[in-house]
Amino acid sequence: MRIIHGVGLAIAAASLLAADYAVAAPISKAETARIVAEIKAVEARWNADIKAKDPVKFASYYTEATTMIDPGAAPLHDRAAIAAAMKEAFADPNFSLTFAADEVGVSPDGAVAWSQGRCAESETDPATHAKVTAPCAYITVFRREADGAWKAVEDIATPAPKS
Repeated sequence: MRIIHGVGLAIAAASLLAADYAVAAPISKAETARIVAEIKAVEARWNADIKAKDPVKFASYYTEATTMIDPGAAPLHDRAAIAAAMKEAFADPNFSLTFAADEVGVSPDGAVAWSQGRCAESETDPATHAKVTAPCAYITVFRREADGAWKAVEDIATPAPKS
């Protein structure tokens, strides 16, 4: 479900979100490193929670007003839509999703962060009924919420190049 076209959209969204906070004082290198570790921890928990195949828990990693885009599907713009889509995906016994950041960036004021890396999604091919795994690349833009939690506001992935 995270295989998505349009990495440029996420980069533009991160830039726009960061621009909203441009007047805040820059954070220290230590604070930046702490946020990078927090984002990696969020992604590790998210990966672990995917194995439970709980669509509501999966959607809880997003803000209420979020965007997740899959190729060939309409963009999803809120947690309820994401949960509904994941309920369908999780019904497939061959479905799995893993992702790991190769890089995590943080806005100068620490209000926005993004991760980009590699992912892989497995599912049942509707034509052959065989399990297929598709490698992909992703970028997720996170925002710190009022309660201090990091939530995804933009989540975009794209199929990895064929080797």
